[in-house]
Amino acid sequence: MTIGSGDPKQQLNELLHDLTLEEDDIKGELEWLKSEGKQSERRVDDWLNKLQQLRNKVGDCLNLAMGAVHYFNENHPHYLTQIQQLTAQVIKLKKEKPVVLSNEFVGEDFERNVKSMQKLVGDEEVFMIGIHGMGGVGKTCLATYMETQIIRKGTFNCVIWVTVSREYSISKLQEDIARRIGAKLNGDDDERTRAAHLSSALSEKGKWVLILDDVWKFIDLKKVGIPRCRINGSKLIITSRLKHVLRQMDCPTSNIITIYPLSCFDYSTEGLDLFLLRLGEDYKTPATLSPRILEIARNIARECGGLPLAISVMARTMKGVDSIRQRRHALNRLERGEMVGEMEEEVFQVLKASYDNLTHKSMQNSFLQCALYSEFWKDDKIIMNLVDSGAINGRSRLDAIFDEGHTIFNELEDHSLLLRFGDMQNSVRNMACYILKESERLIVRCGKELTGIPHLQEWTADLELVSLDRNMIKEIPAGISPNCPRLSTLILSSNCISSIPECFFTHMKSLAILDLSHNRRLTSLPDSLSDLTCLVSLLLHECYALAKVPPLGRLQKLSRLVISQTKVEVVLGLEMLTNLRWLDLSFNKKLRLESGRVLRGLTNLQYLNLFDATLLNVEIEDVQGLTTLEYFLGGFNDCKSCHNFVAGIWSTGSASALKSYLLYLGSLDNSRWIFESYHRIGPGGNDHQILHLLDGEESPHLLPKDLTKISIECNPRWKSLCDALSNITPSSLENIQIERCTEMKSVLCSFGNCSFCSNLNNLQSLQLYHLESLTVICKDVTATDTTTQSLKPNAVFSQLRNLEIFNCNEIETLVTAGLLAQLQNLQTLIVESCESLREIFAAGSSDADSDDAASTVITLPNLTSLDLCNLPMLETVCKGIIISESFPKLDILLCPKLESRSPFEVSSSSFTSST
Repeated sequence: MTIGSGDPKQQLNELLHDLTLEEDDIKGELEWLKSEGKQSERRVDDWLNKLQQLRNKVGDCLNLAMGAVHYFNENHPHYLTQIQQLTAQVIKLKKEKPVVLSNEFVGEDFERNVKSMQKLVGDEEVFMIGIHGMGGVGKTCLATYMETQIIRKGTFNCVIWVTVSREYSISKLQEDIARRIGAKLNGDDDERTRAAHLSSALSEKGKWVLILDDVWKFIDLKKVGIPRCRINGSKLIITSRLKHVLRQMDCPTSNIITIYPLSCFDYSTEGLDLFLLRLGEDYKTPATLSPRILEIARNIARECGGLPLAISVMARTMKGVDSIRQRRHALNRLERGEMVGEMEEEVFQVLKASYDNLTHKSMQNSFLQCALYSEFWKDDKIIMNLVDSGAINGRSRLDAIFDEGHTIFNELEDHSLLLRFGDMQNSVRNMACYILKESERLIVRCGKELTGIPHLQEWTADLELVSLDRNMIKEIPAGISPNCPRLSTLILSSNCISSIPECFFTHMKSLAILDLSHNRRLTSLPDSLSDLTCLVSLLLHECYALAKVPPLGRLQKLSRLVISQTKVEVVLGLEMLTNLRWLDLSFNKKLRLESGRVLRGLTNLQYLNLFDATLLNVEIEDVQGLTTLEYFLGGFNDCKSCHNFVAGIWSTGSASALKSYLLYLGSLDNSRWIFESYHRIGPGGNDHQILHLLDGEESPHLLPKDLTKISIECNPRWKSLCDALSNITPSSLENIQIERCTEMKSVLCSFGNCSFCSNLNNLQSLQLYHLESLTVICKDVTATDTTTQSLKPNAVFSQLRNLEIFNCNEIETLVTAGLLAQLQNLQTLIVESCESLREIFAAGSSDADSDDAASTVITLPNLTSLDLCNLPMLETVCKGIIISESFPKLDILLCPKLESRSPFEVSSSSFTSST
C-alpha cells in the first residue's frame, strides 16, 4: 500500500487494523510465554506502548476532523498532512514489530535469524531451509525455537524432528522418521521399497515440517523417501556445520541462514549478557555487580569468543563461586587455553568433531598452524606460513601453492572452523592449541595484551613452539637466554619490542621459523641470529626502525626471507642463500645491493620483490639463471639494465615460468599509477604483466613479449610512443597510460603504418593525463582515411573499450574521423578539464559549417557511458548523429557552451534516454 493513493483516511484505518492483528499475535505469544513461566524482553512491552500511543493519536485526529467540520473538510491541507504523518508512523511501527522472545535469548542476530526463518517458513515457494554455523553456536537452538512456534501456531499438520549425527545410515534415518510419524517399515524390504513406503506415509500427513538436525554429509533424499521438491507447502529444515553439504543437497544459497558467535567487543555486551544470564538471578543486572566481578565476567565471555556453548558451560561451572581468586583462576586457565572438566567434555569435544571431519591430514595441519596468529587473514603471508611449517608442499609452482592455500581456507570456512573474513573464533583457537599440546610442547598466547614474554621457567627444554602474536611486549629482559634446543617456531610478531638481547637465540639451534614482523620499534638484531643455521623462514616485515641485520650467509636452509619497510641499508651474505624461493626486500629506500653478484646465485627464486627499494644494475648473465622465477617486482637504474633484464629473461626461455611482473625504470618519487599496480602483482591475485617507464631516455625500449600494460610518466622528451618504443610490439598489450609527458604531441602515428602500431591490435584501454602539448591522439589521420582505415582488420583501436583524457589543454578535436571508424567497441569515454576542446567526435568533414557534417550518421554501437566535465570551450559532442544500441549514460558538468541537442539515437526502441 502506497501513501497518497486512494482515500487517506481509509488507508490509515486499514493499516491500523493490520497493526492491531499484529498486536493480537504478540499478545498471544506473551500469554504462551507466561504459561511457560518465562518473561519476554522489555522492548516488546515498549513496542506495545508505542502502538497504544499511536492508536490514541489516530483517534484524536479522526475525532478532531469530525468535530471541526464547520472549520474545514477532510480535504483541508492541514488535515491531510496529519493523516499522512500518522500513516508513515504506522508503517514504520509495523516494520519495527519485534519477535517475541523470552529473555533467555541474547543477541540481535538471533531475532534477525528468527525473522528470516519465519519469512522462509511462510513462503509457499520455499521447500528447503538450511541453518549453518560452527559447533555450539546455536543452530539447534534456532531450530528448536522454530519447532515450538510452528507447533504452537498450528499452521502445519505435522512437525518431525530427527537428529542425524555423523554416523547416520539411510536405513536408520528411515526408521527414525517413520517412528516420529507413527509409520511402520518392514525391515525385510530393500531400501528402495522402504523409501516408497516412507514417502507415501509422509504424503498422508499433509503439510509437514521435517527438521534434520546435525547433518554431517550429503543425504540422498530420494533414497530416504523424502520428496526433493515443494509439496503442499511442506518444509525441510536442515542444520549443519558444513555449508557444502547444504549446497550438495541443493539448498538455495538464499535459503541458508548462517549463525555467528555473539559479539564480545568493548562496545557490545551480548557475550557478557549471556554469561550473567546463565549465572542466575543474582547476576542478571550488571549495575548491581562489583567492577571486579563484572570485569572478570566480561573477559571470560571474550575468551569464549562469544560462543554460546562455551559461555554457558563456563557460567554453569562458576555458579555458587563467590571467591574473586577462584573466578580469576578460572579466567587465567581459559586464557592459557586449558580445557578441563566440563569444558573439555562439552566444548572441546563438540568443536573437535569439526576438526576430525577434515578429510586430509594436510587440512588438519593447516588449521592448527592458522591458530598461531591472533588475527588470521586469507593472504599471501598465511599461505606461505603454511608452506614454511610443512602443511603445504613448497616444491610446487606458486600458483599451485596458492590454489591449494585458498582451497584450504575455503574448506576451513566451510567447516565453520574459520569465521567471516577468515578470522578464527577464540574457543576454536583454544581447541587447536589443545590438540597441538597432545603432540608437542608449546606456548600460544595471542592477543592477550601481554607486556612481557612468559617467565623463564615456562621456556622448558622440550618446548617446540611459541606464539606470542599481537601483544604489547615492549622488551625482552637483558641477559635472558632460554634453553630451548627443540624450539622450531617462534612468533613474536605485532608487539612493541625495541631490542633483543645478544644471547637470546644462543640455545635455539633448531629454530626454523622466526617471525618478528610488525615490531615497529625494533632497531637491530643480535649477531647470534647468524648462528640459526636451521632457519627456513625469517620474517621482518614493517619493522620500520630496523637499521641493521647480521650477516645471513650461513643460513643455508633459508627458503623465505622478508625484510620489508625497514631502514636496512645492506644485507650481507644474501648471494649465498641459494635455497631462497621467496625474497621480499620491498620498500627499503636505503637498501643497496651489490650489482653483478646477488641475482646470479639465487637461481631457485620463485618470488622476488624489490619494489621501491634498490634500483638494479643488471647484466644479462645476472638473470639468465632465474629459470624458476614466477613473480618479480623491481626497478632499474638505467635503460640498459632494463633491456638486459628483458633480454636475459625472455631471450633464454626463462620467461616461460614468469607469470606476473611489475618492471619500472627510474625513480618512483613522482609516480602515481605504479602504486596502484603494485597491489595487483602476487600469487594471491590475477596475473598482470606491467611496465612503467619513468625516465627521459630517447633510445628505443625493448618490451617484454607478453606485456599487457605500459605506463609512461613524467617524460620531458618523447613526442610520441612510436618514436621511443621498440619496433617489436607485444600483441598482448591491452592498456596504455601516459601522464605528464610535456612534449608529447600525439600518442600514435597513422594506423598500422609504423613498426610499433602494426602489431598493436589488442589495445583495450587508453588513459591520457596532463599532456600539455597533445593536439591529436593519432597523427596523420584525416577524414579521408575513414573508409580505408575501417577496412583494416588489425586496426590499433579496433578493440578499445575505455578512453580517458584529462588536462590535455591543446587538443581541439578529440576523436578525428579516421580514428572514429575504429571505435566500434568503445564502451566508456571520460573527458575532463581540457581547456581548448571544442568537439568530441568529428563526424566527417572538418568544415564546421558543412551541411554534410550535420547530416553524417556514425555508429558507436557499444558506447554505454559518456562523462564530460569542466570543458569550457566544448561546443558539440558531434555535428552529426550517433547511433548506439542503447542510450549511453550521460554525465555532463561545467560545459557552458555545449549545445543542448543530443546527437544520440538508439537503434532499438526498447531503450530510452536517461540523461
